[in-house]
Amino acid sequence: MEQKLIDEINEKTAIVDLVSEYVSLAKRGKNFMGLCPFHQEKTPSFSVSPEKNIAKCMSCGEGGSPINFLRKIKNISFEEAAETLAERAGIQIKTVKKQSDPYEKQYRLMKEVASFYQFNLLHSESGHEALAYLKTRQMTDESIHHFMLGLAPSYGQTLFNVLKDKGFAVSDMISLGVVKQADDGAYYDLFSDRIIFPITNPKGEVVGLSGRTTNPKDPVKYINSPETPIFKKGQLLYHFYEALPEIRKTKQVILYEGFFDVISSYQAGIKQGVATMGTSLTKDQAKMIASVTQSIIVSYDGDSAGIKAADHAIPILEKERLKVEVLTIPEKMDPDDFIKAYGPEKFDQLFGEYTKDAYQFRYDAYKVGKNLQNANDVKEFKQLVSQMIRNADQSIKVLYTQKLANDLGMQPADLDIMKTKPKEVIIPPKIEKIKIKSKHENAERYLIFSMLRSKDQAFKIQNMLKQTDFADHVAATIRLKIEHYYEENDALDINMFLDTLSTDQRSYMENDLLNDFHWKNKIDIASEEIKGYVDLVKEANLKRRLYYLTEKFNENEEQNQHILSEIFELQRQLKR
Repeated sequence: MEQKLIDEINEKTAIVDLVSEYVSLAKRGKNFMGLCPFHQEKTPSFSVSPEKNIAKCMSCGEGGSPINFLRKIKNISFEEAAETLAERAGIQIKTVKKQSDPYEKQYRLMKEVASFYQFNLLHSESGHEALAYLKTRQMTDESIHHFMLGLAPSYGQTLFNVLKDKGFAVSDMISLGVVKQADDGAYYDLFSDRIIFPITNPKGEVVGLSGRTTNPKDPVKYINSPETPIFKKGQLLYHFYEALPEIRKTKQVILYEGFFDVISSYQAGIKQGVATMGTSLTKDQAKMIASVTQSIIVSYDGDSAGIKAADHAIPILEKERLKVEVLTIPEKMDPDDFIKAYGPEKFDQLFGEYTKDAYQFRYDAYKVGKNLQNANDVKEFKQLVSQMIRNADQSIKVLYTQKLANDLGMQPADLDIMKTKPKEVIIPPKIEKIKIKSKHENAERYLIFSMLRSKDQAFKIQNMLKQTDFADHVAATIRLKIEHYYEENDALDINMFLDTLSTDQRSYMENDLLNDFHWKNKIDIASEEIKGYVDLVKEANLKRRLYYLTEKFNENEEQNQHILSEIFELQRQLKR
């Protein structure tokens, strides 16, 4: 999209009118003020300037032009925000035909399924009974709407007939797991007489369902959609898309195990909750969380199974460099039961008194049930603690070695766990001379994403960088290829572009860049962020030169003074 068109859309969109749809504003002199929608605060610091037509939080810095505000508040791409505002302003946009999503018809089918079940819950006789059940679970009308809850009728072919009448293919119904075929060839609905929980992907499309029985005698409490082309349970988190606005505000995720834990937490005012849907946390789910926040509180059930699941989840989350804390629910209760028993205020108070850092949680959990006068228990406890701190910071090792020594009535030196080595021999990786931190590589990756999406942005970015400014040499050559591609084309066709690449470049694109969470989920890079990413790529070049000079120093004494002067200049630039 051309900059001229972007400017026109922003100019014709009154920022005050747009922001007031999401924030309660009050006049303050020339500007308007309100509570920031991007972080939690009690004193309004979100300033909206009609004169400059921009919004900005004086505290967290979020906001921007009308397009950027809408993009961030709705978690949509820059192009989607621009198109939405252009339509409101009556501006015609000549859109380049985008490559269609291969799963578009599957998303439409699942949306229809979820809508049918929601309608049935609200407008059928059996739906009234199901609503009564939900009321006994203390569920509000607002929550039922927010979580898109539905009800599967007890008749065997109702959904099948509805979908068939709307022209959906039977093969798609079966492949998405909403309809099954009996041995006699007849078709029937997978879900029958169950409360339906729609499950969305990170873009908000319904991709799967879970059905819960309301009959306490039913031996199968939940039935879930099978694995399908669009529903892979280990790659999704319940309520992730819906919780994104609150995650942005709180800069945190609360991780639960089940649907009702998330719903009860939401009703208690803690709306940044997501759930693993009763399965063990996976690496993909941890990556999803790390893509939107750096802080997580694990709030699994307080029983032994929940504690074991939290112990399993911690190293997976820490591997993604997340700050992990654990909330242990008293009386071995799950969050849903605790909120119902003691109320929202008591649950909110738990996040102070009952929240522990990951190390303290595991240490206390390992100690539970151990008889420290029993040699076998002592040996097991020591092994667990030793394994826990093996790769920890030195200060953490010292702290928990001292704790263990105190509990065992020994001196830390007698434990010798600081010197404990892993059972398997780990060969350290070869240290490269030039080691760029991941933040520089990520910055260059985000620049590439921005260049792939916009011809104007591609040339602007390349003009801001020298040939020696790069974090990864293959990524740098891809940036150059993008520039050359746009010299002959106005819009990017990803398949045509891939055909212009060398083997190494194509491999890097297909195996790394195009599998990145931000690219796959069409998360746009704001124009305000570009300068920061450019600076990081430039910083990578400066660090590379600094390393080279420090290695060269003392090799030739006659040049040392000149080298030292350049080192000081590079350090000055890096500090700046």
